[in-house]
Amino acid sequence: MQNLHFDYSLNLPENMPITTTSSIVHYFSMGVAFLIKSIIRKMNRFNFTIWYIFFSGPLYLQAQVPDPENGLVKWMKLEDAMQALERQPKPLIVDFYTDWCGWCKHMMRTTYSNPTLAAYINQNFYPVKFNAEGKDTVTFLGNRYGPMNSGPRATHSLAYKLLQGKMAYPSTLFLNNFDKQKNEFALNLLTSGYLDERKIEPLLVFTLENVFRNSPYEEFKENFEKAFYDSLTKTKYEKLEWENIKSALARNQGKGKKTFVLIHTDWCNSCKVMKRTTFIHDSSAAYIRDKFHLVEFNPETTETLTYKGVDYTNPRTPQFPFHQLALVLTRNNFILPTLVVLDEELNLLDAVPFYIQPSFIKDISYFYGENIYRQKTWQEYIAQKYKK
Repeated sequence: MQNLHFDYSLNLPENMPITTTSSIVHYFSMGVAFLIKSIIRKMNRFNFTIWYIFFSGPLYLQAQVPDPENGLVKWMKLEDAMQALERQPKPLIVDFYTDWCGWCKHMMRTTYSNPTLAAYINQNFYPVKFNAEGKDTVTFLGNRYGPMNSGPRATHSLAYKLLQGKMAYPSTLFLNNFDKQKNEFALNLLTSGYLDERKIEPLLVFTLENVFRNSPYEEFKENFEKAFYDSLTKTKYEKLEWENIKSALARNQGKGKKTFVLIHTDWCNSCKVMKRTTFIHDSSAAYIRDKFHLVEFNPETTETLTYKGVDYTNPRTPQFPFHQLALVLTRNNFILPTLVVLDEELNLLDAVPFYIQPSFIKDISYFYGENIYRQKTWQEYIAQKYKK
């Protein structure tokens, strides 16, 4: 089937630095007010192929010769990755292998030798290659680990712990959102077996863009497949009518309907999955069409937008090259994607950050579509509905 993942026509802001290695805006990872540490490295959030071709060019692509043992990924030691994490937060991807594992070697020669995929991992993750039968003593989260016995193929105790005693190779561990106070990662996602490009893509997006905050992995994986590889889904979402933000605001009111505003960009992969699958699901599509206008807002637009009598622009500064209205609608909590809910008079009711799966949008739609929010809080509504 057609791969709908890559978009070669993406236009970048002229003032956007490409190769800066300074800290990034936590568009996907922060659940508090938007955090800007330094200059934005937006290329971090590109579709895999777009990023690599734009950055390197065809000649550089041809010059890449994969290392048969490591591919094109710049592997680190676990302890070095944890030290780097303290300086600049990024997710970790940990590859567990053994010297005798044939599929481990095959994954290095194929998946990790794909230049587009390797470049994406190198830029957005701290990639760690860990020998599950290694002899080194390793310190992780304040504890020391080593071989479990003196045998030549003794299992390393840290591998045993992180793989939860399931010693299958290759295994890949995805970690994100390290909490210093709890001394743990909020996301700890383990997969076993060989991962080709198609299998690893949703895992990378799920981890990097913090999809786990609102969705279990298996449900996101299913929707990822539909969004990028299913022609029937493509036919459905292309029929969905989205109004642009400028046109919607010009109405000054919702004409008897509330409004969903999806804030997204062309380079946010979880945004694409959400736009292509969440609003067309059979469980809620008809209800959403009846109760809500669907509006899309790309915060990279440079148009002047008027909301509630105030003009907002996009100064496109290196620190925040997005539209000022995006901050207003997200209540200064700029996350990609965000679903904004407006009432019939376009007053701001809510802004729900991060990817939203179809089962979740059904509850949100009913909560606001039936005006339940006027009598109950969201927590009360959910507790009563699911009897928590």
